[in-house]
Amino acid sequence: WPAWVYCTRYSDRPSSATTTTNNNMTNQQQQQQQQQQQDEKRPRTAFTGDQLARLKREFNENKYLTEERRTCLAKELSLNESQIKIWFQNKRAKMKKASGVKNQLALQLMAQGLYN
Repeated sequence: WPAWVYCTRYSDRPSSATTTTNNNMTNQQQQQQQQQQQDEKRPRTAFTGDQLARLKREFNENKYLTEERRTCLAKELSLNESQIKIWFQNKRAKMKKASGVKNQLALQLMAQGLYN
């Protein structure tokens, strides 16, 4: 497959459909739409110090959780399984970003000017 096929899905540019729609909307309509999206957002989870310490300890032991382990942790910490899953995903992404290591495809796309 050509490299551009891989980068289109992850492009940070809006699609042409989104641009056309936004150009046809008035500022008031755009503000209303943004307000609705903000109203629908779930509030950010504020983990307690104990919960964070337990999650970090678990992460240091294993970067990936099994479904059984995630369920057990959710009960122990009084959190949703999805909150734990997302925390682990975010922690792995943060570590990957901090390491600065790029995978081969990213390097190829950068060389072609298709990835920032």
